[in-house]
Amino acid sequence: MHEMAIAQNILDIVREEMAARQCTRLARIGLECGALSGVEPESLRLSLEALLAGGPWADASLELHIIPLRLRCFSCGTEFGGEYGQDALWQPCPQCGEQFGHTVEQGKELRISHLEAS
Repeated sequence: MHEMAIAQNILDIVREEMAARQCTRLARIGLECGALSGVEPESLRLSLEALLAGGPWADASLELHIIPLRLRCFSCGTEFGGEYGQDALWQPCPQCGEQFGHTVEQGKELRISHLEAS
């Protein structure tokens, strides 16, 4: 389960940011996780909650926003995919029928979107 290692890395980044801003209390972590990020969102949530439990940030809450997949057709430029999830990678363009070469416009993200700390 590589989500535990990712969760630890996220908390390392949080710790660095809080130290740089001389904060000691963490209230909230906001994360964005794309459909193609290679991360199972619920496993990441459970890993973060396990690492936060019993520590100085045990009261911190987690906001996890899933970013849907969005593709741009190589042939006609039509954007599509959010409604199909990851399966859209194998779907033809709804406008022109092109099946290959689509560009991933959104859905690979895995980032800390915001922190609330004092």
